[in-house]
Amino acid sequence: MESKDDSYDGGFGTKDEPMRRIIDLLSIMSKPDAFKIFIVARDGIKSQINTHLEIGLSKKQYYSRLQQLVKLGLVAKDENVYRHTIFGKIIYSDYLRKLGTDITNSKYMEMIDEMQRSSRFSKEEIDLISSKIRSGSD
Repeated sequence: MESKDDSYDGGFGTKDEPMRRIIDLLSIMSKPDAFKIFIVARDGIKSQINTHLEIGLSKKQYYSRLQQLVKLGLVAKDENVYRHTIFGKIIYSDYLRKLGTDITNSKYMEMIDEMQRSSRFSKEEIDLISSKIRSGSD
């Protein structure tokens, strides 16, 4: 008999594959050199002999991390340029950019946490402020 934790699939439809891919993705993105390559690939990385030097990595670091990004389906070579795949574009725009914004706004989020602990503000007021912070509007 499966316990509640054993049967949870995170809403992905299967238990193992999507969760493994998420772990793989987070693992590679946690490596500063892979993250740097991924960010630079947004505008395209020309495949040249000295590309690794332009990015500031050793040849081994560059090709090892680039291969990992390709294997995960985040980057692909199109003619002589490595670029984000559709999946890579989604990860960049929908997650990394939003995460950067959220980190920038973390002080405001701490303020919202304080507001929630207070009885001075309604849930609707707090939700309105939260949505404005997340959307970047005034």
